[in-house]
Amino acid sequence: MEYISRIIALTLLFIFLPLIIIIIFFSLTFQGSPVIFSHKRIGYKFERFNLYKFRTMKNLNSNQYITYPNDQRITRWGKYLRLSKFDEIPQLINIFFGQMRFVGPRPEVEKYVNKDDFFFMNDIKPGITDLSSIFFRNENKIINKIGGVKNYPILLKYKIELCKIYAKKKSFNFDLSLVFLTLISIVLPKFSQNQIMKIIINENKISLSNDLKKLIL
Repeated sequence: MEYISRIIALTLLFIFLPLIIIIIFFSLTFQGSPVIFSHKRIGYKFERFNLYKFRTMKNLNSNQYITYPNDQRITRWGKYLRLSKFDEIPQLINIFFGQMRFVGPRPEVEKYVNKDDFFFMNDIKPGITDLSSIFFRNENKIINKIGGVKNYPILLKYKIELCKIYAKKKSFNFDLSLVFLTLISIVLPKFSQNQIMKIIINENKISLSNDLKKLIL
């Protein structure tokens, strides 16, 4: 399965090549260089790796890695890349090199990771999408709801809860359904996110904590 994921990632890179060229052109036009942003994240077996994205922020020296509502660091072009999720395309490179999967826990910044809470990283590689990517699609609004970036550890607690659920439910069919529902949430943004989440919960008999339910439903 590992090699199949790498082959699919390489194939998608070739398929998306015209789109990638267009994104590079407009990124250089509206933002300048660099086009690609890389940042150290924690991956499988707690190894550090460079996560790749198309750059969506101004070139600023900032230690703030979490975005917030109306984040002034995000450029106009960057807002479009984030909304369409096109900024995630370079992570196909991470998949090709075996650092990530299509589905798996989103890789976190090192400062937020400890081996006790993130024990599942011993068994699962990080991914482009997972339960938290779908449940917290509007993460900026949720961060605002819980009182701002300073309270990100509260949101992280719920992300970890979802990662633990994924680790237990992980299967080919479950991964396929998450990829499909992720695409729906991107292509059909007007489709109720609550409906998507309820489909996942009901179809897979997932039990969530009451606090998490209040936050997302």
